[in-house]
Amino acid sequence: MLRQAPSRKLLKSTVDLSSLKRWRHKMAVVSKKAWHKILPLFSVVILIALWQAIAVWVNNPFILPRMEPVWEVLSKPFEDVLGQGSLIYNIFLSALRVVLGFSVAVLIGVPIGLWLGSYNTPYRMFFPLVEMLRTICPIAFIPFAMAVFRFYTLPNMVGVRYSNTFLDDVMLGMLFVLFWGAVFPIVINTVSGVHGVKQLYVETAETLGASGRKIFWKVTYPAALPSIMTGLRVGAGVAWMVVIAAEMLPGSDSGIGYLIIYGYQLAQMHVLVAGMFCIGLVGFLLNKGLYYLSITTSRWQAKER
Repeated sequence: MLRQAPSRKLLKSTVDLSSLKRWRHKMAVVSKKAWHKILPLFSVVILIALWQAIAVWVNNPFILPRMEPVWEVLSKPFEDVLGQGSLIYNIFLSALRVVLGFSVAVLIGVPIGLWLGSYNTPYRMFFPLVEMLRTICPIAFIPFAMAVFRFYTLPNMVGVRYSNTFLDDVMLGMLFVLFWGAVFPIVINTVSGVHGVKQLYVETAETLGASGRKIFWKVTYPAALPSIMTGLRVGAGVAWMVVIAAEMLPGSDSGIGYLIIYGYQLAQMHVLVAGMFCIGLVGFLLNKGLYYLSITTSRWQAKER
């Protein structure tokens, strides 16, 4: 007896049910991703609520301000704050100092790390010195930098005394301190990345007839790149913390760190807290930007896993 072929209506209902299951699975994945992105915001909300509750309980704006005056400062980022420029301008100056000092650290630290990691003799000779120097706190170099570089700025390097621009606020001594704070994490992580390259990769390239230069650019450098990017993230974080501390010390008259200490001197605690929030936000964005950059440049590592 021949088996009866399934009806067209039954086939259609089966296809519809399969499509519905795929749609539900897709929506579940999307919802899960959205939840994971929203979840970190709850910690921020909890912190703000806790701060507000304690501030109401203390009831002393000179010790712990409520969130209303803090939000008033944050909601007007382009307005002048205490006669020291806007929030945006001071954040821009701090970020500019970090970018310049960090860029010099990258240009010097990555080649040095690749050199030390690739050759045993320089590594044995200089790496102990690197380990010793990196323990010196960058803040300890601020008096030294002030004595050596005095109050020279970027325009002074090209013979211009005053440029009447924001570059007059970028002092060479501060850039040196930022460089010192950022360069050692970059060097150490670069050396670690080179030493962590699998010997199998190098031997395979040699078997295929690759030259030393090709092995370096096609094998060693790409394999060490994830560790190098980790060093950049750590170095950028250190540089951002150092610039805030440096701007609080004598000799600085601008930047978000200076705005915080100036607000403290005038007992404007809401300005101080607003500045602290800006520091955390910029540091978070800086770290996230470098994190996504490291993912983009090291996709092969995820595929290897």
